Amino acid sequence: MHLYVGNEMVVPVGDKTLGLKISGNYPWHEQVEITVTSPEAVNHTLALRLPDWCASPRVMLNGQPCEGDIRKGYLHIKRRWQEGDRIALTLPMPVRRVYGNPLLRHVAGKVAVQRGPLVYCLEEADNGAELHNLVLRDDSEFSLIQGKGMFAHKVLIQAEGRRMACEKADQQPLYHYDKSPVTAEPQKLTFIPWFSWANRGEGEMRIWVSEGE
Repeated sequence: MHLYVGNEMVVPVGDKTLGLKISGNYPWHEQVEITVTSPEAVNHTLALRLPDWCASPRVMLNGQPCEGDIRKGYLHIKRRWQEGDRIALTLPMPVRRVYGNPLLRHVAGKVAVQRGPLVYCLEEADNGAELHNLVLRDDSEFSLIQGKGMFAHKVLIQAEGRRMACEKADQQPLYHYDKSPVTAEPQKLTFIPWFSWANRGEGEMRIWVSEGE
């Protein structure tokens, strides 16, 4: 199993079948339930993907901690599966900062924001124009908010940041000597799931954000 999206399936196992039902609200919630639905017992191995973004996955089988062999990022569970067997998979989803290898010149000094399997971005509709002038504080804590409207049933992220602002920048010379023309103004940053941008008219979008004090 690679993706834990809610669905039902029937897997051929020799001359038998293994019926499985996946339920939950992944990728928004961390709880996933996998239930065996086939009425006839089947000997088989299930390999559950333990994603690398999750530092402490937990797997319970019929209410008890599940033991198995972890190989190449998958937990292999071999047993005689019976109708009603239930796997409870918990994939904690704290907001994480993602940094690039220093050889990636275009993301040097910048950070991306990820929760669970989803990468987030800044969009002009929430944060104003000139997103390149926004800075995510390196000590900022993240808060989760429930989306509304087109973001209903989705999780958004907010954090404290700064905007590097310059009064009447369009009337300023291109370069300044000895003193920076910008001042730092506090601003709350709103991050939306990257896949959902560009649905509120034309505007900027940015994944990699400058990080600083």
